[in-house]
Amino acid sequence: MSATATAIGTFALWVPPTGTFRLLHWNITLAPQHALCCDKTQSIELTAELTMWSDQQAIPLGHPRNARASELLLTYQPHPGLHFGDVVFTGAPHPDGAAAHGLTENQALDLVGRYLARSAAHVPAPQNR
Repeated sequence: MSATATAIGTFALWVPPTGTFRLLHWNITLAPQHALCCDKTQSIELTAELTMWSDQQAIPLGHPRNARASELLLTYQPHPGLHFGDVVFTGAPHPDGAAAHGLTENQALDLVGRYLARSAAHVPAPQNR
């Protein structure tokens, strides 16, 4: 395989409350609860091919608010609400409900672009002295 070739694979975008993110390699056998290290997840369908997953127990467990996830959701919904703890963005849920499809490379790049654009909006401009 040449250095310019791309590997075929699917991805998920993991966003913790810290403001960082990680692009995960994903396959259909992975469940969102594995990526979030939790027992039960809740999902928000953003499009027919994009889902955000969060830990159902994030608030009772005292996980911090995830402002970055809420900001990213603003690019899809007018009033995304508050979200807590880590979240993971995947493709659509698998029909059996136990797993989720991964994001294509184009979907993952679009999502990362939206994330970076929202984050850049909060970076203060340099001060002239």
